[in-house]
Amino acid sequence: MLARFKNSFTPSTTPSALLIIGKFGATIRVLHLLPENDTIERFSLTTPATTFRHGGATEQAREQIGAVTLHVGDGETADSFLDDVETRIRKLRNDSLSSSQLQIGSVEVTQLVQDFLQPAALDAIHEREGRDRSIHATQTYPVFIVYIMRSRERMIPTEPTSFP
Repeated sequence: MLARFKNSFTPSTTPSALLIIGKFGATIRVLHLLPENDTIERFSLTTPATTFRHGGATEQAREQIGAVTLHVGDGETADSFLDDVETRIRKLRNDSLSSSQLQIGSVEVTQLVQDFLQPAALDAIHEREGRDRSIHATQTYPVFIVYIMRSRERMIPTEPTSFP
């Protein structure tokens, strides 16, 4: 009984992972694959600090998985890179769901990162590495996987752009 009483005052936390493109301390683009459902959330924000903290979510760990060079002079943006990553995540997830009885809500965060988020991001990065260099402006951005704790099962920003 005491444990139940204590739990009513202890905030619950939900683990999750983000794919972030950009430098901390500046504007970053974020792709969040919610582990409890089929939603992919995307947003951008300017971070005043080097640790991700936004909308009740707090960074627990971070891993830089690479860097991507975008042909910004040709109109390529961080958002178009995330569009590509999102398409790859959906394909990997659909292939996985059709070949097994995997349920999205039962997947652990580390499995989501290993099976979907990181392979999709690395494929998109490697595809861009093989291109000819643009004669126009290019910009290189670091790409991170950031493990977070959310205060509850929900999307992070209050005014999200999400793609179910």
